[in-house]
Amino acid sequence: LAMSSRNAYLGEAELDIARQLNAILRRTAAALSTGADEAGATEDAAKALVSAGFRKIDYVAARASVTLEPWRRDGDGRLLAAAWLGTTRLIDNVEIPSA
Repeated sequence: LAMSSRNAYLGEAELDIARQLNAILRRTAAALSTGADEAGATEDAAKALVSAGFRKIDYVAARASVTLEPWRRDGDGRLLAAAWLGTTRLIDNVEIPSA
């Protein structure tokens, strides 16, 4: 779980849910690095976040690491997400490993 002042707004049960954000992003980034369809993988990640207990998903998106333009498989990438847990908006990002 990211070290963020926003975590102070979360109760113990919400902290358990919040930990799923990074785990889901890591699984999705790994899938993307092995050739998973980007649209399908990011949609599945958003659904997994809702299933985990997040109230609303603002975005799950693969982007180029430096420019934040849409990710291309031949370049460095980051998987970005913003999701609401109760009244707290959490953000996270992970590297998309090179294939």
